[in-house]
Amino acid sequence: MERAWTFTDTAVTVTLVDFADPALAGEPDVRERGVRLEVRPLSWSTTGSIYSSPAMTLGSAVLRVDLLESAPGKADRMHWHPTMSDGEPGDRSFEVTMVDDPVGWTRDLLTTLDDRIGADAAAEVRDATEDVLAEVERTLAQARRPWPDVVHDERGLAVG
Repeated sequence: MERAWTFTDTAVTVTLVDFADPALAGEPDVRERGVRLEVRPLSWSTTGSIYSSPAMTLGSAVLRVDLLESAPGKADRMHWHPTMSDGEPGDRSFEVTMVDDPVGWTRDLLTTLDDRIGADAAAEVRDATEDVLAEVERTLAQARRPWPDVVHDERGLAVG
């Protein structure tokens, strides 16, 4: 399940992810599970009457936080991607404080986005930060429960 907070021209999404890197198939600790948070541009379009519902389109993420683990509670794969290009993540950035306090680290990031998404959008995200973090905490707790057996598709994503 993915949760999204939508604002004027920005969205924040939080998703439970579970995947196995196909390039590492057969190696130990190939599976990663946890929380993915993305900050994404949002556009609106309207057609029809004054009563019609506007269409929302989420663009590719401009930054990503991956609170991932190779086993429940291990906190060994947590990183973020400060740059994204057409939906593809740039280099991983590992922060010691992220592992020690993933929710606090994410709070710090979400309250300092002015230079990345503009002051108005950053203010909207700041106003919703505690709601977003509650979902991050809930999803991380879910990810840390004993891992269910799953099948991963050709891209490595868990299905079913």
